[in-house]
Amino acid sequence: KTSEEEEDGDEEEEDEAEDEVRDQKIPSCGVFDPAWLAAVAPLYSRHMGCENMGPLLYSLARFVKPQSCLEIGAGYTSAFLLQALEDNAKELKAWEQWQRESGIEDWLVEGIEKSASSSGGLLHCVDNLAHEGTTANRLLAVAHRLGLESRLALHLDDARAFLDEYTGECIFDFVWLDGFLDFAFAGGGLKGRGGGGGGSSAGGTVVDGLEAFMEDMWPRIAPGGFVLMHSTLTNSTTRAWIQDLASRDSKWGPPGALLSLMEPHKRFQNAVTILQRRPEGYAEPIHSKWP
Repeated sequence: KTSEEEEDGDEEEEDEAEDEVRDQKIPSCGVFDPAWLAAVAPLYSRHMGCENMGPLLYSLARFVKPQSCLEIGAGYTSAFLLQALEDNAKELKAWEQWQRESGIEDWLVEGIEKSASSSGGLLHCVDNLAHEGTTANRLLAVAHRLGLESRLALHLDDARAFLDEYTGECIFDFVWLDGFLDFAFAGGGLKGRGGGGGGSSAGGTVVDGLEAFMEDMWPRIAPGGFVLMHSTLTNSTTRAWIQDLASRDSKWGPPGALLSLMEPHKRFQNAVTILQRRPEGYAEPIHSKWP
């Protein structure tokens, strides 16, 4: 064969492989299905303001494929995270099947099928049921109806008590903190959804409380892991704390990456801030080189 014929043959093989990729059906998610939304509707509370956070959390969790998730403040968003973990496992199995059938052996990261990623992961939900608008008490029933109870570990506890109990046992790569300001309050317990169990000492400032909670939480985040905090931008205290993160010499940080997003149409429950832990020496792998 001439070099041109060989190139044409290679291009035909690549085209056939691309056709197989397009034909391969990746398992569809249920989160945008009317039946799925009806099933999780009992968890929705307009006061909690998570109608857009739920789909956002689902998309982020589907993208970064976390294995050990923590949610403080259970409810509507819990269902989206549980479904994301389940869909991640199904997606990986579909890719493995395609790789075997297509003969393309180097598409997936080597060893991924034997890693923890293949299991899909587990969501630890912590809620003390103290918030008057909580729907966390309905979560087990909804998870059972969706067939997702194996992905859920529900802890009816305060956040700080949970962290103290699980010291050294759990390292999380995806953490969702609803009602983040709750963790700053002083005293013997919080009245928020997850409860902070006294995020700051008596007489301390709100910022002291936020710092104390993050100092406890941050070492439990895996390198490259994410912490997402609700309602951070339009409260003057949390806004100042977020803006000062990059320059402050905190015991726990600063984070390696920070991004905040806002829903402009709401006055409350309208923002999320995403922190990524990127300790010294951490970097994403390089899988290819160009040229």
